[in-house]
Amino acid sequence: MKQATRQYVPLQPLAEQHCIAAKLDALMALCDQLEANLTAITRSKLPDSVLHEALELAVEAVDA
Repeated sequence: MKQATRQYVPLQPLAEQHCIAAKLDALMALCDQLEANLTAITRSKLPDSVLHEALELAVEAVDA
């Protein structure tokens, strides 16, 4: 079994870590907002697209 070795990972200063975390929180909030908008748009457009598809199939059936 290999023995674990110590490795040091350099970290940014604490103040910069807080700035990075705040920026990530803001970006994640933006992602959540975009996802909610996309979901709302998809839900509002879905019935129209389903109706359109059904009508197209009905027209094809009549034409056949």
